[in-house]
Amino acid sequence: MPKKSRILLAVDGSEQSLSAVRYIAKIFNKNKKIVLLHIGSDIPEVFKDINMDRSAILGRIPFEIWRAHQEETIKGFMEKGRAILIGSGFEAQAVELKVQNLNFGIARDIHHESCSDYDVIVVGRTGVGRVDNITLGSVASKLVEVTSHIPIIVVGENAESIKIVIAIDGSEASMKAVNFTADSLAKGLCEIMLCHVIRPLSLDQLKPKDLFIAETEAEWIASNERKIAPVLIEAKNRLMKAGHPEDHISREILTYQQSRAAAIVKAAVDGGCYTIVMGRRGFTCVDKFSMGRVSRKILSFAYRPALWIVN
Repeated sequence: MPKKSRILLAVDGSEQSLSAVRYIAKIFNKNKKIVLLHIGSDIPEVFKDINMDRSAILGRIPFEIWRAHQEETIKGFMEKGRAILIGSGFEAQAVELKVQNLNFGIARDIHHESCSDYDVIVVGRTGVGRVDNITLGSVASKLVEVTSHIPIIVVGENAESIKIVIAIDGSEASMKAVNFTADSLAKGLCEIMLCHVIRPLSLDQLKPKDLFIAETEAEWIASNERKIAPVLIEAKNRLMKAGHPEDHISREILTYQQSRAAAIVKAAVDGGCYTIVMGRRGFTCVDKFSMGRVSRKILSFAYRPALWIVN
C-alpha cells in the first residue's frame, strides 16, 4: 500500500486559521494524513518586545491564569478543527493534533517541523495578531520566504469557491504545480482553469511610439499561442490521468496583457476562482531570489484567494 502524504496545517486559534482548516476539509483529497500544529508560548507575545526582567513582575501578573486560559482555548480549537476534518471525510486516525512550546520562533518552529516528512504546509494569511491594511501576516510571510523544500498554501479571506486557476508558463515549476494539484484535489469536485498570459512586444518600450506594427505584434502573439498550446494540452492530460473529469478543465490564453500577475488575478476573480496555483519560480527566475516576480506580485495583492506556491 502506498504511503499517505502528510499535510502540515499550522494553526494559531484564529478565525483565519480555522478558515484554513475548512478550506482543506472542503477541497483536498481525503486519502491524506493531516497534522494540526500549534506552537504555543509560555508568556504573552508583548513581553518579547523589550528585554525585561520577568522575575521582577512574576508576582504581579497572573501568568498561570493566562497559560491555563490559552491551553483551554487552543484545546477546544484543535478539537473543533479535528471534527471539521473528520466530518468532511478524512479518517479519524489520519488526523493528528500536535501542540508544542515555542522554541526558536513560530515561523522557524513550523518550518523545522515541516522538514520531518511532510508534503505541504498550510497556513492562514493572517492570524491572531493581524493588523488592518497588512495583507500578509509575519508568520505566513516568513514561511513563504524560507519554504522551498515543499509546497506552501496560504489561505486568504475568501477561499470558499471550488473553482481553481493554475498559472501555466511552460516552466518546470508550473508543470510541478499541475502535478501537485492533480494529486491534492478531491476528484470530480473542482473546476480547474489552466491560464497562460502573453504580453505584447511593445511592453518595454521607453517612449509612446509604435515601434512594432500591428502585424508584427499579432505574429508575436500567434507564435506564443502555438508554443504554449501543447503545454496546456499536456497539463490537461495530467489532470485527467489523475482522475479529474475533462469537462471540469478549461484553458485560457490571455493576450496583450501588461502584467502577468494582474491578468492572472483578474482572470481568477472574474471566473469566481478563489484558489490560484503557481510555481514558485518561472523561466525568468533569478537564483538569488527565493520566488519569481510573478508569484511574489500575486502573493502581495491577491489577499482573498488561497495561494498555492509549488516548488
